[in-house]
Parts: sequence; C-alpha cells; structure tokens
Amino acid sequence: MTDLTAPTAKALMGEWQLALTAERKSPATIALYLDAVGRYLIWAETRDLPPMRRTSLQTWITDMLDAGRSPSTARIRQQAVRRYAAWLTAVGHLDAPPFQGMKSPKLDHPVVDPLTIAEVRALLLTCRPDGADGPETPRPLRHVRDEAIIRLMVETGIRLSEVIALTADDLELATGLVTIQRGKGGRGRIIPIGPATTAAIHDYLAVRRIQAHADREQLWLGERGCGLVGDALYRSLRRRAEPAGIVGFRPHRLRHTAAHRWLAAGGSESGLMAMAGWTRVEMLIRYTRANAGERAAIEARRLDLGNL
Repeated sequence: MTDLTAPTAKALMGEWQLALTAERKSPATIALYLDAVGRYLIWAETRDLPPMRRTSLQTWITDMLDAGRSPSTARIRQQAVRRYAAWLTAVGHLDAPPFQGMKSPKLDHPVVDPLTIAEVRALLLTCRPDGADGPETPRPLRHVRDEAIIRLMVETGIRLSEVIALTADDLELATGLVTIQRGKGGRGRIIPIGPATTAAIHDYLAVRRIQAHADREQLWLGERGCGLVGDALYRSLRRRAEPAGIVGFRPHRLRHTAAHRWLAAGGSESGLMAMAGWTRVEMLIRYTRANAGERAAIEARRLDLGNL
C-alpha cells in the first residue's frame, strides 16, 4: 500500500499500541505517542489530506508553530508521527517510510537560572504555614509531603515523573538510598540522599500512615483519597512559588538547581551524570550553563595560575 487515509491510519493505532507495549515502552511514552498521532490524524482528516505525505506533516508542524506551540512540542509530536509511520512500513501497511530524512523543528535552548539558596529556603518555608518551624508541629499531608519532595528534588535532581513513580519499597532510609526503578529511556539508578532529606521523608511517612488511603502502593498520596499524579504535584509546587517570591518557577528548575549546586560544591561531572540519569555530556552542559561562568571564576581564583 502506497498511502493510507486518516481513518485507516486511526484504525491501526491499536496494533501499534500493542507493539509499543511489547517493546516495554513506558505507559507515559505510549500515551504521549498516541496523543500526538491521534491529534495529527484528526487534523489531516478534517482537511481531507493524506496523512502519510511529507507535505501534510510539514503543514501540520507549521500550523502548530504559527498557533504558538513551542518548537519542543512540535518536535515531540512530529517524532511520534514519524515513529508511527516507521512501524506502518515495518509491518507492511506502507511500502516505504514517507518521512525518512525529514528534519525536526530546531529547538531553542534558553538559559534556565537555578534557584538561589534563599529561594529554596523560601519555597520550603511555604510548607510550614502559620509560623511552624519545627518537625513536631502537626502539619497537613500536602505540606509535609511537598517539603519532602522539594528536598528530594533539590538534593538529587530527580525528575518529576520519577518522583511520582516512587513506591515505599524504593526507599532505603536506613542507608540513605532511593532506587529509581525506571527513569528516562528505561534506565534505572540508585541515588543517595542526606540526613535532611531523609528526615523530611520520615516526617512524611509518619503522616502518611494515618491516612485512610495509606494502603495504596504509591509513595506520595493526594488529599482526596488517591495517589498523587504528576499534574497535581506540578500545580502544588507552582502554587508555592508565588508566596515564596519566585518568578518564573517551574518544578523542573529544581533539577537545574540540583545540577548547579552539585558542581558548585566541587562534585564531579561524572558523578552528576550518574545522579541525574544522563548518558550524554550535552545534557550536563545544558543544565549547568547558566552559572558556568560563575563556577569557572571561583575555580580560577582557587587555582591562581597567574601566581608564577
């Protein structure tokens, strides 16, 4: 078959989902792929365009960018459609991959400033309302939970999705270790945590035990009888930024903050890559370039190479 209509392509998505599941793609990845391809096929059908044509996909990408979607979103969705087309070719529904060699939208890589120590402390202070300043002060679940999560993210650089995926079995608090069972790309890793983060998690677990839904497998609980999901945690952390006086906050800035603090404290680049779950040095550079000059100046003064 040299081409497919949008309805036919939509009808085959169930088979592709099964193939992705058999390849052990993560549920989040599968959901992202299916959402992107579904959006594209609906767009193509409403315009009576053949979806497996380069010009159709290029027009869709252009429409997205013109509508204000970020290059990153356009790139991710384009890649999902290309992967679907590659699968259609591999199983014989297409004679040849229609998008082979097609370039993805060029990405911008804005510099993301890490939070200052004062900003991190202000963020943590929002988890202790009404002047509460000690672990003995009773606090609602959301406050003790968010403090543990903020400390974990700032210390280790763990991703938001990895936070959400944690279970109680992933914690070894006696030795200060947390196991990420499946990180980005399906790679797991073990990360150490210090006494302050360990204590915050202990405080959370004490509050967790008395919740009506404490029997759930997920480590982090919501306040409505269910486990915490990524969107809810994202919103919860964003809401704390305003009273903390932090402008332009997104939870992912905590990952940038952890990376900067690691290097600023003299940690090795290889150690940081292991902690963050990176396999390419380009990721390290991207996450730490905001304060690279500052760290270089401090190191240069320490080395004092002009003292001959």
